[in-house]
Amino acid sequence: MQFKGQRNYMYLYDLPKDQVSSIKIAEAFRKQCGGIIEQRPQIRRDFFRPFYSAIVIIQDPVQYKKACDEMRYFEIEGDEPGKKYQCRALPFDQQLLGSNKDKLTNNNVFYKAPSNEPITYDFLSKNFAQYGPVKSLKISINPDHSQKGFAYICFENQEDALKAANGDANSFTFEPKDNRQNFGKLVNNLYFKNIPAEMTQDQVKELFAPFGHIQSLIMFKHDIGQYGFVCFGDPNNKDKTYGPACVNKAIDSLMNREMTPGADGLKLYVRHALSKSQREQEKLMETIRYKSSKKRVNLYVKNFPNSWTEQDIRQEFGKYGELENVRLEPKKDATGNQYAFVCYKQPDSCATAKQQLSNTQIDGKILIINNYEIKEIRQIQMAELKDKTDFEKYRQQQTGGFQWNDLTSQPHLTQIIQQLLQLMQQNGGQPDNRGGNMRQQQNRRGYQNNNGGQQRNYQNNNMGQGGMPAMPQAPGMMQGGQQMGGRPQQPMQPMAPQAPGAGMPQAPQMGQAPQNDSQSFFEQAQKLLPSVQERNQYLKEQVGHLIYDFVQKIIGVDKAPKITGMLIELPVVQIREYLASLEALKIKVAEANNLLSQNEGGPQ
Repeated sequence: MQFKGQRNYMYLYDLPKDQVSSIKIAEAFRKQCGGIIEQRPQIRRDFFRPFYSAIVIIQDPVQYKKACDEMRYFEIEGDEPGKKYQCRALPFDQQLLGSNKDKLTNNNVFYKAPSNEPITYDFLSKNFAQYGPVKSLKISINPDHSQKGFAYICFENQEDALKAANGDANSFTFEPKDNRQNFGKLVNNLYFKNIPAEMTQDQVKELFAPFGHIQSLIMFKHDIGQYGFVCFGDPNNKDKTYGPACVNKAIDSLMNREMTPGADGLKLYVRHALSKSQREQEKLMETIRYKSSKKRVNLYVKNFPNSWTEQDIRQEFGKYGELENVRLEPKKDATGNQYAFVCYKQPDSCATAKQQLSNTQIDGKILIINNYEIKEIRQIQMAELKDKTDFEKYRQQQTGGFQWNDLTSQPHLTQIIQQLLQLMQQNGGQPDNRGGNMRQQQNRRGYQNNNGGQQRNYQNNNMGQGGMPAMPQAPGMMQGGQQMGGRPQQPMQPMAPQAPGAGMPQAPQMGQAPQNDSQSFFEQAQKLLPSVQERNQYLKEQVGHLIYDFVQKIIGVDKAPKITGMLIELPVVQIREYLASLEALKIKVAEANNLLSQNEGGPQ
């Protein structure tokens, strides 16, 4: 059902975490229904959930209708040859919202597979279509995409759901259970640990017997003792609340009971048993919660002198407050330098140290300090950045169109443009051999880029009588001598002839003093820093034009466009950090290059 003013949304579910990308989603749509996704799918990367989900926007009403009919159930290609993952796609439907519990409950049927054979959406569609229109299907799967052996069928009408439940031998009326009832299914099982190694299974049974009838008990051994599970249950198999009540009594009475004497003795630990997936999720949430609590007091420090020891770090950072811990990592980062984590006891001390020591030069190296970032969140951010970059390149290959942001993924085009700019500056005001004057053509648009104090003019018309195509204009550029941001600038005047390379950083020529790249970068960055803000709609273009030549010197011509594109997509806070100095930029370039190397062979 579609409402007035609503955009054409498709909601995607059961996407495999380590396999899905925007390109794979776009390819699935293209192959199955012939649709072209113009906007990058919005993938929701939530590491607390077993699968990712996504939203796809299809503006064309005809293509959207076709996708709704043909893309209900589709497959995502895996990285391994021949490996595929079954996923679902549903159009927006207000009746399927989680808030509409009554309708979802009454219109749903539970299907239990009669054998171990996999359930297919094709089978479910054909089997249940005889009872009435089906709104959606869902095969229940594990995190590894293996099936659990059952499925859910949601009908358009409650009457059809009742007919299916009564007519199909393997189908039943859906009976929802709230979280407390679901939890009650598990709490008749109790987990225990810190049992002394010398205790026998019979002795452990005696320990738990006072709290109820034990249906089963299993034990395992590890280095510090024994652990296991005990299951309570009604001996008459009638009272479902009997087992959970026994578990609760055992926890209240036995938790932290001393099992071996002494201050370092074992204390019994008991709790409700959890499934493996629930335990893994709980451990992850505990880890993230702990790391989040340490964000404001933890610093990530790098680019310090190679001779520094942990004691040197303590001495330098201890000046600003009491330290809780310092960890000097033995391994080196992508630049070949060591790094360390410094943890303060108070957030104020941490903030002061970062403010005072950031970009401090020590033994010829500029100290780089960042607030601690949670690894799991950082990995998701980097995956999102790579996905965005790859999808832009994919769209360029599919459509053949050109957008200014695509420049960073066009290394050959970038090289051509750089050479054209050099020729423009070298020729100065001299007419070329085709009878044209490269600076005195009509209807051109100017673009200012402070680079060594010089100015670059990007032509918007043909580059003379030879008919060479002009370079596209950057977004936000205005005609009539206006600069980005809408501020008027002086009308462009013909420039005096310049020496070769006057407006672009070049390799030093024989007999010339080399340019001080660090000082040049610092001066240009200082001019740009005030505009490095979220609300600046031209931020990516401005930063890209500033850093590109320097990135090219650091990493080379081939990788410079790709890495520049990655760096301009970073959060504003990190952009400001690498604009602080050329050394900071080099470190970010090395990190980006390392990420590209790690992801070689991925989807392009």
